[in-house]
Amino acid sequence: MLQDVHLAFKDNEVLKGISLSVQEGQSVTLIGPSGSGKSTLLRCINQLAKISSGKVFFDGQEITKSTDINQLRTRIGMVFQHFNLFPHMTVLGNVTEAPVQVLKLPAVQAREQAMELLRRVGLDDKSNAFPAQLSGGQKQRVAIARCLAMKPRVLLLDEITSALDPELVGEVLAVIRELAHQGMTMILVTHEMQFAKEVSDKVVFMDGGLIVEQGTPDEIFQNPKNQRLRKFLRAVIDQVAE
Repeated sequence: MLQDVHLAFKDNEVLKGISLSVQEGQSVTLIGPSGSGKSTLLRCINQLAKISSGKVFFDGQEITKSTDINQLRTRIGMVFQHFNLFPHMTVLGNVTEAPVQVLKLPAVQAREQAMELLRRVGLDDKSNAFPAQLSGGQKQRVAIARCLAMKPRVLLLDEITSALDPELVGEVLAVIRELAHQGMTMILVTHEMQFAKEVSDKVVFMDGGLIVEQGTPDEIFQNPKNQRLRKFLRAVIDQVAE
């Protein structure tokens, strides 16, 4: 999917040659310290960030120079850390807006699809509520339903629990866990190491704009080879223990 991707903001090189493959149906989790380039990498995939050099492929085609970015983003969905819901729309309105406006889905069909998605994330009883009436965990689940309403081939998840109170994290992770079991192709950035162990087919450790090590959850968490990765995992485990 990514081939020798570089990205620099003036003199600051954020990504320093990233090559990464993701197979259909895989859950790939990016871990690493803050500032390592994880979120930037996600943004390069759906072209929210313009790469300096390298190539990005999707469905076997290079999309790095795609002129139809909006069409690309209907196939590569992204859920952000801070929800980005439309505050003036109900939950149902948030989930139906893009399918009606972008995919030209009939309103009745969009509503039926939205209600089914809200059932999947456990919020069908909140369809007429507004975002201001929801908890952070509920807002994030609506954001996931809204993304799924576009029927993306790939789902990008950018630290979607980091803005939540700890007691709300579990309800969001449960939705992602279910999507993984259903075979949704996903690339996640998370600081939830236990969750990364459970849900990932591949875990990628980034540091300083580079992929330092990648492998199965067992390889990364049980038998890390790189000293920097071992140090990172020790620090994370110590922080959790506190």
